[in-house]
Amino acid sequence: MDPHQKLVTFTADENFRKGACHGAAWFLRTTRVLMSEGRGADEIVNYLEDLAGIITEWRSGAGELPDGNPWDWSYKDLASVIKARKGE
Repeated sequence: MDPHQKLVTFTADENFRKGACHGAAWFLRTTRVLMSEGRGADEIVNYLEDLAGIITEWRSGAGELPDGNPWDWSYKDLASVIKARKGE
């Protein structure tokens, strides 16, 4: 069997791909919501940068974060994490 083919059958790789799909869908939904609220491009980019930072912290297990996946958190939990990251 081709060694590259084995790589994509590992459970860890499959879980990573599922997580990446969830994260991408989260970014897309968030972007659409922010656009529908009339937010500007700069504000949307800044918000997505916050989400990217949260995913990085969540993936590494750093910091105090709510339980579960970031895309499943309540809006209140997400807002508090963003606020804490900015030191507000």
